[in-house]
Amino acid sequence: MNQSISLLSSIFHLFLVPNFCGGVVVNGDIVNNLCSNVSIASDHVLNYDFCISSLEANPLSRTSDIFGLVVISMELSSNNATYIRTYIDSILKDGKQEPELARTCLQECIGFYSTALEDVQAAMKAFKSKHYYTARNQLSNANIYADTCKRGFQDLGVDFSPLKKQDYDFFQLTLFSASTIRIILQ
Repeated sequence: MNQSISLLSSIFHLFLVPNFCGGVVVNGDIVNNLCSNVSIASDHVLNYDFCISSLEANPLSRTSDIFGLVVISMELSSNNATYIRTYIDSILKDGKQEPELARTCLQECIGFYSTALEDVQAAMKAFKSKHYYTARNQLSNANIYADTCKRGFQDLGVDFSPLKKQDYDFFQLTLFSASTIRIILQ
């Protein structure tokens, strides 16, 4: 089994990585191929359709190489983390939404997503400076903070639904960035 995975990985790197890194993909576009390969490499944890729709929402993705797509994804992650903080603020200001335990979790999540946002911004800076390992680690840290927000709800038995979609989107965007950086590093 490990030999077949190793063989598949070798074929992937031999034929696809040079095409991605050069920005040229034979028989298709880079967004489609990259989303497909990152989705497969993540055992379909990365949602292919989400990847495509997120990247294609930015017109620059049509002319970007693999490096440009990582930057686009990190910018989307940053915007998403900012949106989540604003969204949580609006829930808390609404006052009628959540029981006290949920409100406590939401207040803590503002801090977690603030830190996640800082990590994504640090990842962008590191990536643009070609410090790819640092960028990947910062993205992993961002996901840990987002996951900590979710686990806070789960540990208290509180419904996470107010943030479920936003958390999923953030996870998908940062996963794509980190997974693509992993391809670059190989």
